[in-house]
Amino acid sequence: MIIDIDATNIKTGGGLTHLKQIVENNRLEQDSIHLIGGTWLDRIKGSNNVSKLIFKKEFKNKLNQEYFKAFKLEQILKKGDISFIPGGTFSSKKINYVSMSQNMLVFEEKERNRFPRSLTWLRYLILERLQLKSFSNATGIIYISQYAKQYIENKYPHLKSKKSTVIYHGISDNFRQKPKKQKSIQEYSKQQPFKLLYISIINYYKHQWNVIEAVKILREKGYPIELELIGPINKSLRSKFDKCLKGTERYVNYRGKVPYEEISLSYKKANMFLFASTCENMPNILIEAMSAGLPILCSNYGPMPEVLKDAGAYMDPTQVDNISFNLERLLNETEIRQKIAQKAYNYSQDFSWEKTSKDTFDFIKRIAEERK
Repeated sequence: MIIDIDATNIKTGGGLTHLKQIVENNRLEQDSIHLIGGTWLDRIKGSNNVSKLIFKKEFKNKLNQEYFKAFKLEQILKKGDISFIPGGTFSSKKINYVSMSQNMLVFEEKERNRFPRSLTWLRYLILERLQLKSFSNATGIIYISQYAKQYIENKYPHLKSKKSTVIYHGISDNFRQKPKKQKSIQEYSKQQPFKLLYISIINYYKHQWNVIEAVKILREKGYPIELELIGPINKSLRSKFDKCLKGTERYVNYRGKVPYEEISLSYKKANMFLFASTCENMPNILIEAMSAGLPILCSNYGPMPEVLKDAGAYMDPTQVDNISFNLERLLNETEIRQKIAQKAYNYSQDFSWEKTSKDTFDFIKRIAEERK
């Protein structure tokens, strides 16, 4: 069986990581994978059953790219037995394909509306139309959390009749470390503070400013805590974020974008992880923190409780007082921190790229066989 993968809009970030991992971890014996895209596919290792169809001039600019996707891509995909569309925007009634949902900002209007009316906001609106069309014409759909499946199918009930499955993303072993022994907050000082870590892009639905305000409250109460923030920033938030950071230089360290290979060091140095996002499809950063053996104070929105289960403490990331209250409680409960860190670490063992790859290609092959 030939499985074509449309990678024309999977160029960077988590989407490319997912594609790279499922392809490199595939264990297909009688089947072959054909990747279609641009030079970014060079970052994916080839093998005996993986070939790449790399186009250069077709992706030289946006106009060329859209022309290629509109008039040439379908003809290429017709040559395979089934196609996989991880970007979730290709649509056709002439070929069998499995589409995939990866971004809930596209579908959650409340979260999308946290953004000001802008090209970014408009882009998400257009993507909702494109992905809905892709899902509606697909032979099968892969969701990456039960939350996403239920939300999208409730919003668009006709999708409930589609063959679908939930396949979680995996995680790199680089982050795995057994939980360290938790110490009483009284054993820390301003010279040797209790280190909080939050890794994520600074964006409207990530609420880093609320976390900073909550940390300010606890610092004023005398808690010896320090917050490290890692992640690039949405440029439109620079002024608001800088204003929020003012006066916190002694206990808030914003490092900006950090190379992926260095992030594991931050996990190892941290004493607790905070995750304050209100919109996720599959929270990869959360499972990284789980595998790093850290106690976690987590957002109670979206799929976070589905993934973390009873292995964390929860907060409402839109309410500063709620964050500070739950953070203070967790700081004072040494045994609970130890217990949830161990549970989170144990649960993280269920996430692996090998399993994600196997489940993905098993589903795609099953859909192809049923359509013969």
